Amino acid sequence: MAQITTTREHLPAVIELVGQMVRQPSLPAEALDEIRRQTLSAIEAQRKEPEALVAEALGQHGNTYPRGDVRHFRNFDQATEDLKAVTLDQLKAFHRQFAGAGRAQFAAVGAMDEAAVQTALRKAFEGWGAPTAYKRVERPLVAVAPQRFQIEAPDKQNATLLAQLALPIRELDADHAALLVANFAFGSGGSSRLWKRIREAEGLSYDVRSGIRWAAQDANSLWQASAIFAPQNRAKVEAAFAEELARASKDGFTTAEVEAARQGLLNYRRLSRAQDPVLAGTLSSNEYLGRTFAASQTLEAQIGAVTAEQATAAWRKYIKPQSLVLAVSGDFKGK
Repeated sequence: MAQITTTREHLPAVIELVGQMVRQPSLPAEALDEIRRQTLSAIEAQRKEPEALVAEALGQHGNTYPRGDVRHFRNFDQATEDLKAVTLDQLKAFHRQFAGAGRAQFAAVGAMDEAAVQTALRKAFEGWGAPTAYKRVERPLVAVAPQRFQIEAPDKQNATLLAQLALPIRELDADHAALLVANFAFGSGGSSRLWKRIREAEGLSYDVRSGIRWAAQDANSLWQASAIFAPQNRAKVEAAFAEELARASKDGFTTAEVEAARQGLLNYRRLSRAQDPVLAGTLSSNEYLGRTFAASQTLEAQIGAVTAEQATAAWRKYIKPQSLVLAVSGDFKGK
């Protein structure tokens, strides 16, 4: 993926330059060595960070794909080992085998000479195909047993909680809009239940939220909730989080909560769409998925029509507290 920000008069030339870079990369050995050094250093730093430690624990839990499969989650040791083993010849061979524009998408937003841009695209990418045909890697939902992990991160001032749940739903499914609204009411924005309870009312967390990583093609989205807090507050944060999950399942969401969530969600989407990079990314993604921009407008109309009953029903259907996988990491010794 390449992202470009430039002026109208320079866009065609930049497109041609990007074409040269991706079709005929120089791939100098010293660049590989520097990238390897920086990445290994970053991995070593992550080994000590609570946020990275909980992500590693949850990423490994229930991962059924063998090492070597692109869907396999690599832990710190495996990532380090694989990175050290990469050679320049392997990179060049990979580029020759898989790089090509046969399945490429392009989107541009802003002032431009469309004819000049199209000419530049043809000049840069026409006729460039990969020897290996494109095939999408499917990522079906994998059942994961509920589990709680507690990982020590000595001498760290803050601790992290991360909870997640695989959901058998994808973007634009029938319950998409209702679950979006329900999650916004529960854990997104300053009026959400998590924020008002854990951050404002009890002052237990510096940041707390929930969100959904939506899958576009496979019914395998991921709901996540996170909190950053002082290690001595761990038990209280976990208890408050569990209580709010149970309350949402038992009592559902009120009309006032859903109305506020709908408005907040729509405002967020409209603001994002006003940003050129976000809009260009959406257009490119829609092209890959075979969608029209009208799909986004339809979704926003659906969001605006979600009722409290619909949001509650979607939440109860997909968010199962008893199936949650949760990890906490911090300096908990003596606390």
